[in-house]
Amino acid sequence: MKRIFVFATIAACAMMVFSCKNEGKGSKDVENAAKDAVEAVENAAKEGAEAVENAVGEAADAVKGAAKDAKERADEALEKLDEITPYAAVEVKPTFNGGDADAFAKYLQQNLQYPQSAIEKEEQGRVMVSFVVDANGKIRNAKVVRGVSDALDAEALRVVQNAPNWTPAKQGGKNVPVTFTVPVNFQIR
Repeated sequence: MKRIFVFATIAACAMMVFSCKNEGKGSKDVENAAKDAVEAVENAAKEGAEAVENAVGEAADAVKGAAKDAKERADEALEKLDEITPYAAVEVKPTFNGGDADAFAKYLQQNLQYPQSAIEKEEQGRVMVSFVVDANGKIRNAKVVRGVSDALDAEALRVVQNAPNWTPAKQGGKNVPVTFTVPVNFQIR
């Protein structure tokens, strides 16, 4: 639509130039005026084409710049995501108090307090708790994935959430978060 308008404008300008130069003139003057009009149209068309070419070039540069910025932002986001998205398997597993999963199991046994209400109701069983050891070794996002009762579930979460920091996992030489799921056993003796 814009092109039609531009060409119509150019043609109208050419006709005005032609008619202005043609007033009361002979055929030689008319011929010169016609040449001037054609030249004016050609120049206007060239300028229009250059303007379009420049605009397209600028638009292409802007798109390239935007694409580069978007890629950089995506790379940064993926890097941040790596820092917060827990791994399921890593090159170097996190350790608890310099030990392995057995050291954490000992910690759980030593720090569990069997809830009195659960003893009275003779509730016992295995509560499965899932959590993340983050890149700093802190436990976060602890939740019961399979519970026994409200009292036992709450005690299992309390002990896991209050655990001291771990030595974080490593992947590619960097500290990374990792997901764990542990059983917390409750047994009345």
